Formats: sequence, structure tokens, C-alpha cells
Amino acid sequence: MLRVARRTGPGTAAEVIAEREECLRTDPDFALQVKAVEDERTAVAAAVRQAERPILDDLEEVGLTLNTVWDLYKFPELREKAIPVLLRHLVLDYPDRLVQGIGQGLADKSARPWWAELKALYLKPQRDPVRDRLAAALAECAKREHYDDLLTFIANSAHGESRIYFLRPINRIGNRISPGQGRQVIERLAQDMVLGREASAILKGLGPNVG
Repeated sequence: MLRVARRTGPGTAAEVIAEREECLRTDPDFALQVKAVEDERTAVAAAVRQAERPILDDLEEVGLTLNTVWDLYKFPELREKAIPVLLRHLVLDYPDRLVQGIGQGLADKSARPWWAELKALYLKPQRDPVRDRLAAALAECAKREHYDDLLTFIANSAHGESRIYFLRPINRIGNRISPGQGRQVIERLAQDMVLGREASAILKGLGPNVG
């Protein structure tokens, strides 16, 4: 763990930076720790860039030339073309950071025509980061016609914490189907060990507790 200098009280950003620079100059052990952390960060970033190359190549084939998959949001008019590519790559053995980027591209209403594919992948055994991104995408795409699927997802504890994403669309869509219908579902989950915190936030009108 990187050791940081102790302060006796709060300081400005400039003071914190100056203190860190002083430690780098005068404390060889601290300087070595900083270098090790920076080297590791650089190596991770390089590994992600290398792993991302096949995705970017496939996206280019459908007309999207990107420096990184994270830039997909800049091309909303072309986003739908990317969905089949992202679906293929999401479940492959990529670093978690890259899974986040692929999943961000799927969490958009343009993915609605692929609800069946997203659902099928979600219901299969997946790594936690993959399942999390699939849940986020399904929650973003959910419409009234998907309400029963959402209830099925939320009832299956095997899906773990990823189910948190479904609480708000269940509340929203259920209440539109019939006043209070979605809220009743959320109320029943307010004491759930996994879903209770987010359910309680919804009932209080607070923002999401998911990242």
C-alpha cells in the first residue's frame, strides 16, 4: 500500500501537492512506492489497450472508427450498429475495466431490439462484472412489455447484486401499469439483505445507490 504523508489538518490542493513533491524529493522509500504504483497503472492501461484492439477492429467493420470503446457515446446516430459487436465481445475474457467500457455502450435505449439477446446472456452463468453490465443494459432498455422479465430477474437470488439495477424500472413501469403496483414490489424488498438499501432509497425518493 502506498504510504502517504500525514497532515495535522486540512490543506489546499496546492499545499497537498507541494507536500507530496517534498516527500518525493526527500523520502526514497516513498518515491519507490509512487513509482511502483505508477508503473502498475501504466502496465494495466497498456494491457487494456491491447485487449481492446479486436473490439475496435470489429467496430470499424460496421462503420465506427474509435480510439477507444469508451468514445461510443460520441456517435449516437451510429450506436445501434455497434450493439451486435458489443454483445459478442462482452462475454469474452477481457479485463474488468474493458468490460465496463463495453457494457457502457450497451446501456442505451438503442439496444432495445436486442432485449432477447441481452436476457439470454444475463440468464447464463457469467462473471460478476459481465452480469453487472448486462443488468445495467437491461434496466436501461426496459419498457412496459419487459415488466414480467424484470420481476423474474429480481426474484432469482442467483443473480446477486446485479438485481439492484432492476428496482427502479420495476417501480417506474409498475406504477404506470397500475398506480402503486411497482411501489408494492419495492416495499416487499425493503428488508432484503441485498436489495434493501436501494429499495429504501426508492421509497424515500432518493437517488440510486448503484455504481
